[in-house]
Amino acid sequence: EDEDEDEDEDEDEDEVHSSLAFGAHDKADETTTTGRAYAALTTSKPVGRARGAAKGVELFGTVFTHAKAGMENVDVERVKRIIYEATAGTPHYENEQRKERRTTKRIELMKKRARDVTQGEWEVWERLSDERAEAAEATRDVSRRWLVCDMDGFYAACEELANPALKTVPMGVAAGPSSVLTTANYVARKFGVRAAMPGFIAKKLCPDLVFVKPDFKKYIAASRASRTVFAQYDPNFIAGSLDEAYIEVTKYCEEHGTTMERVAEEIRAKVKEVTGGLTCSVGGGYSRRLAKVCSDFNKPNGQYILEPTREATLKFLEELPVRKMYGVGKTLERMLVEFGVKTCGDLLKKRAIFLALFTPKAFEFLLGVALGIGTEYRPSESGEETGRKGVSKSETFTPTSDKKYLDAKLTEMATGVALECQSLNLKARMVAIKLKRHTFDVIQRQTTLAGPTNDVQTIVNSALRLMRNENSIGAAMTLRLVGVRASQFDHEDELPEDQAKIESFLLAPMTIAETQKQTRDEPKWTCLECARAFPESQKEEHLDWHYARKLQSIHDAAHSRARLAASHKGAAKRAKGQQSNLSMFLVKK
Repeated sequence: EDEDEDEDEDEDEDEVHSSLAFGAHDKADETTTTGRAYAALTTSKPVGRARGAAKGVELFGTVFTHAKAGMENVDVERVKRIIYEATAGTPHYENEQRKERRTTKRIELMKKRARDVTQGEWEVWERLSDERAEAAEATRDVSRRWLVCDMDGFYAACEELANPALKTVPMGVAAGPSSVLTTANYVARKFGVRAAMPGFIAKKLCPDLVFVKPDFKKYIAASRASRTVFAQYDPNFIAGSLDEAYIEVTKYCEEHGTTMERVAEEIRAKVKEVTGGLTCSVGGGYSRRLAKVCSDFNKPNGQYILEPTREATLKFLEELPVRKMYGVGKTLERMLVEFGVKTCGDLLKKRAIFLALFTPKAFEFLLGVALGIGTEYRPSESGEETGRKGVSKSETFTPTSDKKYLDAKLTEMATGVALECQSLNLKARMVAIKLKRHTFDVIQRQTTLAGPTNDVQTIVNSALRLMRNENSIGAAMTLRLVGVRASQFDHEDELPEDQAKIESFLLAPMTIAETQKQTRDEPKWTCLECARAFPESQKEEHLDWHYARKLQSIHDAAHSRARLAASHKGAAKRAKGQQSNLSMFLVKK
């Protein structure tokens, strides 16, 4: 979880570096699809970006500017410019440039390999890609009915429900300007403020932004209420997070003679009722992947149901930007664009190129995206991996050595970790703390618990004990960040994946720690910085979160240096004044 580590955030986004190359050039027949693609590749201009400030602004074009619901009319160029001005010349900006150069080099290498493929070889790749597409088509199952329910601006909406006055002002959920935003309400999003953005950048975008400290007890209570609704339609629904659920309504629709549209309307109405006014948006399709995409189409408080047929799906995907599909991040998107692919329809037409240049695993993923195939079944049915390595929370603040403040902050982080473990029904055997000094030195300590637990007081006491032991070694520490992590979860009593239920959690929501483990839509991607696992749909936002924290650290450090310099300057001026007064006194004497 160390945001100071220099990791390649896009390393596992794709595997294009493992590709096949062939020999000499032959002129292609430009009347065929592959012929036209081949001609485009052999005449393509070298990959490059603008120089100077323009390059810098473009470099951050997809960081914090990837639109969320409520950001449709945001001045993206203004957001880019503010981010660039706030980060230009910093080590992390240079690191982003390095990554950009590496991606450019990778694309140039791929294009060179593509130009080395002969016409005859392209024809072979086209035939093979057709065969793969036909084989994939044979697995298409349009009989399933999936809904994805996504709460609208969940944390912010919970705060607005508790304090209605916040509905009309721009508001972000964070401890303050020195923290990273957990989310922002729809008023703030109109200014370009969004989740995973550093507080100081959010303030520059929206000077009137109000910060509200996160209250996880409030969010977990609302999440529990909404889950009672989801379970009415699918007792084994998949909880992607506190504010998102994957609900298979195939059986429910058959037994009740209803449709996804009607079920979606019912769920939205019931969630609003049981939560006291919170809204959610629902997407529907015959697979989790399609339903997830659709859940973003009519936000907030809306629904979009894709007709569960092959024809409707292919028509829907024809003009859908590839970036809308989870699993396609900014680096992979740029690579696809360099080969003339902007939509899923483009991807399907040019699939032979990617079979030739990408690894089999990457091609299989891209083909599934292009055809709308995959994730029709539950993770346990399709053999997807499950498991989570840890739950952690941390916060950056103005450097302080105030023991009471640091104890309170660590208690807050430990409480949040324990509550999240309870919401996921996880019991940890190990607790670790992370302390960052004002000098940016990082201290990490851990302890093994007496037994697996998610008890709040046990985790809080363990974290406090670790920090107090560290404090007792020497002088009081001046810290700018504290964090707590729970890990080594107990799996001994876990039911087989296909038997794991959420029924007991719903029957006794106040004793969640005693319930069975729920089946979750567990990830295919693990963050290299914090070792936490996430669904692919959350990858971009999570990486932006890490980047935001880096920017916030840089900003805070610069601010501290400026204040220190001003303090030294003032002290020198006062000393000079005192010396002058003494001289005048001696002269008079």
